[in-house]
Amino acid sequence: MPSNQMSAGSGKAAKFVAANPLAPMADPFAGMDNDQREYQQALAENVNKRLEKAMGELKEKHRSGTNEIDDEDRAPTGDPYQRHKAEMERRKREHDRVMQRQREEEAKEQKYRKEQAERLSKFDEDDDSDSDSDDELLIEYDDPDVERIRAERLQTLKAKQMEMVQNKAKGHGQYRMIYQDDFLPECTGSKFVAVHFFHKEFERCKIMDHHLGLIAPAHLTCKFVKIDAEKAPFFVSKLQVKTLPTLIVFEDGKAINRLTGFEGLAKNPNEPDKWHTGKLQEWLAQTGAIQYRPPTEEVLEEMRRLGIKQRGSIWSSSLSENAEDDEY
Repeated sequence: MPSNQMSAGSGKAAKFVAANPLAPMADPFAGMDNDQREYQQALAENVNKRLEKAMGELKEKHRSGTNEIDDEDRAPTGDPYQRHKAEMERRKREHDRVMQRQREEEAKEQKYRKEQAERLSKFDEDDDSDSDSDDELLIEYDDPDVERIRAERLQTLKAKQMEMVQNKAKGHGQYRMIYQDDFLPECTGSKFVAVHFFHKEFERCKIMDHHLGLIAPAHLTCKFVKIDAEKAPFFVSKLQVKTLPTLIVFEDGKAINRLTGFEGLAKNPNEPDKWHTGKLQEWLAQTGAIQYRPPTEEVLEEMRRLGIKQRGSIWSSSLSENAEDDEY
């Protein structure tokens, strides 16, 4: 029985293939029977779906900044990383401005005291001068600008004193243990809170305890607490604490920065456990939690001249007979 189907050699399709040899690629399943065709089509669809899903997950990780390898040491690209970086740079600039204003105020205060001392010295030397000179000196002491500066200074001191009293009532000035049920009230009850996630068997956690115990009484602007990671699984998971010790700084109840292990604290990378309390204070100051200025080069030079050098977390005389060389 003759077939009604046109032969490949005489049909239009054969002419198109002859004109365009790549045309069969438009249908990669041509020439297969129905079973093979359905199997290959299903396989191709499955592979395409999995590829699309994987690409979507990668895009979402980079968009949200949760990609495992997308950390600060490897050029982060996610928006949360960029916002965090910009916020930390803003905080550092603000901290630098505050410290600069403080230095300027201290310089003005020192200049004022020096001028007053010179005037008093001159007054003693000219004790036999006429009454007009005495009246002029008294007028200078009653300068409205000087009184205004004194009033502003007194108001600032009163505000700081009141803040100090309030912070002490909230638990500032001490380094203490909290528990999982206390975590949220403690972290939201103060403007700045530093929380140390620790394990009682880890030696590095004990080293962190030592330094935080020294810092807490000296900086009342920040509350310093610690929590046992084993007994706070919810917050360990919620805050993605994967390495101990971990120190997290909160501002108004929001985590703004964290220190994992002793990263960046040690001078010698081959001895990561040996670092000074001042390095941790510098890191905390960069977050805005405390105000701290390391000793200037002039102060360090004077200390060296007097035979004083830093041992561990304190300054001590190098002439001490019983001085230990261990550093923490």
